[in-house]
Amino acid sequence: MITIENDQFKAEINEFGAELTHLISKKDNFDYIWNDVPEVKFWKRHAPILFPAIGRSNGDSYEVNGTIYPMTQHGFARDRDFTVTTQSASQVVFTQEANTETRAVYPFDYVLEVTYTLQSDGLHVAAVVTNNGADEMPFALGFHPAFNVTQNADGSFADYSLTLKGVKGPVEQFGIGPVPYRDGTKKPLAQAQGDVIPLTHEFLDDGLVIIANSDIEEATLSSSSQTHAVTLDVHEFPYLTIWSPEHEKAPFICVEPFAGLPDQAGEPADWLQKAGNNIVAPSSSKDFAFTILPH
Repeated sequence: MITIENDQFKAEINEFGAELTHLISKKDNFDYIWNDVPEVKFWKRHAPILFPAIGRSNGDSYEVNGTIYPMTQHGFARDRDFTVTTQSASQVVFTQEANTETRAVYPFDYVLEVTYTLQSDGLHVAAVVTNNGADEMPFALGFHPAFNVTQNADGSFADYSLTLKGVKGPVEQFGIGPVPYRDGTKKPLAQAQGDVIPLTHEFLDDGLVIIANSDIEEATLSSSSQTHAVTLDVHEFPYLTIWSPEHEKAPFICVEPFAGLPDQAGEPADWLQKAGNNIVAPSSSKDFAFTILPH
């Protein structure tokens, strides 16, 4: 486990998956990141990195250049070690590279570099995906942070909402069905009240909600009855997803920047043609970043 800190915050990141496990405000020792309750075990993860897939693939497989490959849900990066390449008091850089095992399921010479930097106002997370191979490389990249929320006596969090900044039109979502696949449609997000999305367990019991608006600059998770809130600066990501475990009344909400989409239900997808996928040319890189701003 790697710890970085500054005068305002302390963060812990696991080398396994380069997963953020704690983001603690030193002002009041509040941890913004979910950690499971041993006697309940809602969800063992905290903030996994999704690469090179987001969601579950049709038939747990996909196609590229005429060949079918297996792929686990959300890809494999979250379940492999990263190497710490650089570290200072307030910053750490993790790197994961292709090897024989990954090439068997993802035939590309990738490098995934993730940098966590504590700033005075929060945690900046940057990712660079590099293609060291000779062919175009398709991929999806997502971050899946789970944020602690304070529940009411009945286990609800109905006083929480997600407020979107930058959205220029009505809030839309991708149709989901059967869960966890897309159904190929977009529709208005009925729950939205302008740029505010009231949050309830019932709203999230149908599974993930993927917001289709690509112009979101920031998303703020807050409660009218709580002092802690968190804003995500997500302007570099085209999609944003909301999730909490279905029918569990779990005391956390995931707000997830996505550069990629789950499969549309059907046959294994051709990743070079799949909606939402990124394509990086040989000997090239693509950069992504977002910031978690606690308050």
